[in-house]
Amino acid sequence: MSLAKNYLRAIGITLLFVVLTILSQVGGIILLLWLLIYNVIKKRFSKTWLRRSVNLVGFVVFYIFFILAIIPPLAGLQDRVPLPLSKSGSLAPVSYWTAIFCRNYVKSQGRDRLEKIAAGFASKHSNLKVKYMDCNYPFKIGVFGDAIILVGLVPHISHDGTKADIAFIYDDASRKPSNLTPTSIGYGSSVDPLKNESCTPCICDKKNWKYSLLYRNMPKSNYELNIPLNKELLSTFRRELTGQILIEKHLQQRFGLGRGFGEAGCHSVRHDDHFHVTLCN
Repeated sequence: MSLAKNYLRAIGITLLFVVLTILSQVGGIILLLWLLIYNVIKKRFSKTWLRRSVNLVGFVVFYIFFILAIIPPLAGLQDRVPLPLSKSGSLAPVSYWTAIFCRNYVKSQGRDRLEKIAAGFASKHSNLKVKYMDCNYPFKIGVFGDAIILVGLVPHISHDGTKADIAFIYDDASRKPSNLTPTSIGYGSSVDPLKNESCTPCICDKKNWKYSLLYRNMPKSNYELNIPLNKELLSTFRRELTGQILIEKHLQQRFGLGRGFGEAGCHSVRHDDHFHVTLCN
């Protein structure tokens, strides 16, 4: 292999390592472990196309094995447990990618409370699920004195194993309550303020370029927000949890919410496509 090809390969591996680490915390390490294994076995395959196929498929299989069999027990040593990967239960991810990239970890007490809330809500509305979005990475990494190197989830730095983002409930095209979200990942499906409501986006868009970034760029379907069911869901979380729930001011007004609800502020991203809960201490 020429020097130029070696150089390009190193750049590609570095970029992939960085992207996988940002997305999943552990993906970059899994990639390096796989490359060590692949460098041992690749000599058994003489044809280039076969080596490339083994490299790609092998990494996918190795990655899935690692996140399902190795990461959960290791994360459990720090009391981090994954939320359900399946969409068949009362608690489900909006997107499978959240679980595939290990962004579905919370403390065990938080998972117990979230599962209790989801089961209670589903008992009243059997066709609906509580849908979670980003939670936290599997591990809390690196504490030196008072300097915590990595606790939060990129880009949700406040997510420390006790927090979760929960999707709203939307009506489908036939105006029936559904488990659909306007965007594939939930984020970016923001609901703008009405004329008679507070307009936090009017202020925050001028202060933070990231505030409405996903809202402006994510492809979305035209599903309507279900007001009574979202109010009931939020009220259920309010009764079961002690921490403040973050949601944009105009939706607090639209849902008629009282005490116990706050705003994330302009330094964050929009919280009118989901609400943010603290599950435990």
